Amino acid sequence: MTDASALAPFRLDQGSESDPSHCLWLPDGDMEQVADVFEEHNAESHGHGWEGLAESLVRSRMPESVDKLDFGSEAGSFVVTSTDLKVLTDLAVILHSAFHDRELLGEYISAADPGLLLR
Repeated sequence: MTDASALAPFRLDQGSESDPSHCLWLPDGDMEQVADVFEEHNAESHGHGWEGLAESLVRSRMPESVDKLDFGSEAGSFVVTSTDLKVLTDLAVILHSAFHDRELLGEYISAADPGLLLR
């Protein structure tokens, strides 16, 4: 598994024996660092925008994992949960890479399904 600190600013909270659901999240304060990239592509840059981008990436790059993720973002935070830690970590690595590479993030936003990432 990837070290959780290596995924920053995304946070990966691991479940427990009593609650096996793991949670990947990104708060709004961190989203603001790349909001301009979303805005350059006329896409929503808040939690729902990140959710649309993530769901689109899952459908295109991890289609076998679509049913293993539960999205529950709000305007102020991106949130996705899963009982499958590997699937959640794989998504976290993709999103982390995009967050830290503005050009890659822009490419992902441009290619995102417009039915999932509102423009």
